[in-house]
Amino acid sequence: MREPNDENVNRPLRVGSLFSGYGGLDLAVDEVFDARTVWFSEINEPVARTLAYHWPDARNLGDITTIDWHTVEPVDILCGGFPCQDVSTVGKMAGLAPGTRSGLWAHMATAAEVLQPTTW
Repeated sequence: MREPNDENVNRPLRVGSLFSGYGGLDLAVDEVFDARTVWFSEINEPVARTLAYHWPDARNLGDITTIDWHTVEPVDILCGGFPCQDVSTVGKMAGLAPGTRSGLWAHMATAAEVLQPTTW
């Protein structure tokens, strides 16, 4: 992920997390890559409290639909769970259309396009 002469080689990789759920993927990424989650985007308050417990220094960016990605701290790794409620066979089967929960994936694509993380 980093070039051998990268001036930031001694700093932990920075992780941004979307659709984090309880943070299982984030915990694994932090552990495997010796990384540090620096921000997440979560609107569910009980879930946000769990994430804040695991990453007390990480900022909650809130509602992904309102984030201006040009103002967000850059990250090396962008990770996120897929909001699958609308494509699941036990869900509403509403698909990926704008306005559906599963349609939120488009905001993750925008985040990746603007932030240009080395991994996502």
